Amino acid sequence: MASTALALAALDFTNRESIGAVLLISGIGGLASAFDTPVRRSIIGDLVPKSALPNAMSLNTGVITSSRVLGMAMGGFLTKFAGTSWCFLANGLSYLAMIVALRAMTNRRHASAPPTSRGGARDAVRHVWETPMLRVAMLATTVVATFAFNYQVTFPLLIADVFGRQADGLGALFAITSVGSFAGALTSARRRAPSLQLFLLACVGMGISAVGVAASPGFLIANVCSVPMGYCGGLLMSQLSGMLTAHSDASMRSRVLALQSVVFLGSTPIGGPIIGFIADHFGARWSMASGGFAAAAAGALGLAGRGRLGASARMRDPGRSNSSSALDDQRRSDVDVGLTPP
Repeated sequence: MASTALALAALDFTNRESIGAVLLISGIGGLASAFDTPVRRSIIGDLVPKSALPNAMSLNTGVITSSRVLGMAMGGFLTKFAGTSWCFLANGLSYLAMIVALRAMTNRRHASAPPTSRGGARDAVRHVWETPMLRVAMLATTVVATFAFNYQVTFPLLIADVFGRQADGLGALFAITSVGSFAGALTSARRRAPSLQLFLLACVGMGISAVGVAASPGFLIANVCSVPMGYCGGLLMSQLSGMLTAHSDASMRSRVLALQSVVFLGSTPIGGPIIGFIADHFGARWSMASGGFAAAAAGALGLAGRGRLGASARMRDPGRSNSSSALDDQRRSDVDVGLTPP
């Protein structure tokens, strides 16, 4: 991944960049990221005790989400004042910190559990589909990631076509959104256990806020609306990571997290062209609003159908059972995932 960033910098510095070269290098970088993302996330299970795993995953998601958006903000400012070449170079050099950190991780507290089968992705899909709570969350995530998380498409269109700003305005909008994203992840990390209801409410909140950004009459109002949008986005991604981690066996965790990465990252190539098509034919505001409507609808449908998930969902989602037997089931479920002592 560092090599691909430095290759882009070399092409840009020497004025030899081309669409074909950029596509090739980006494809190699995407392939490396496909290996990196699930391994980097699953390794957290080797570093913290099981009782702290959902919270640790929430923090990890917050760092990744906020730093991605904050990096875009920094890139916007650096592009305006120094040029894209220096952005690529800074990105390539930044990987040194990660390499040093990984080399320093020589004393793990726990050993990874070996896989119990060779089913790979099929086992992960089966596990998620057979768990009602995870099935609803993953389906909602697919919709939200495809249409609402395409910031890199919608924000530049709004900045240029609606608000008449340049790269510094784009950087500011990304920075403000990153503040909300990090706050949402911190909120999730402070919770005792992940909640499907909170995840679905965050989907609705993100959708409504995105519509607010699209309808903003000015740049300042758009920045204000982007804070709750980022907050709900960070919250829902952190809650999803926590649910997947808490309700997956150690031998299945890496594959389930890899499936989440496929859903979240693999949806961008599908949603990006759709959002771009809407912008071309209906305008930048509608491209942003359509993602908001999709996210709000996914969350609302999940909330409406949540009562029909059955005893499994009630047992796995804290605070929703009314009978004493259901409360006992909840306590046993918490013990099973290491949230409370037996």
